[in-house]
Amino acid sequence: MTSSLLQAIVLIAAFFIIFRAEPALNRMGRCAPFTMRVAFHLLTLGAIAEIAFVVIGDIPRWPSAIVTAGVAALLACDRRLNVQRGMP
Repeated sequence: MTSSLLQAIVLIAAFFIIFRAEPALNRMGRCAPFTMRVAFHLLTLGAIAEIAFVVIGDIPRWPSAIVTAGVAALLACDRRLNVQRGMP
């Protein structure tokens, strides 16, 4: 794959992760499990780091691009499944 394609995949996926994870953190109540909070904080922090490294010119490796796109897809599927079940 070309470097610009990898950078575009990572940028799009990382922005999507931030777009989905940040509101989830804001909606978490006091009873949310600690591991769930940590997981969403790490996802957000990792996505911000991915964006920063791409902006400064780093070329992500293809396994990193696949994992980032996979996490973004998981966050998209979670919302879609909840809507199909009738959950908010």
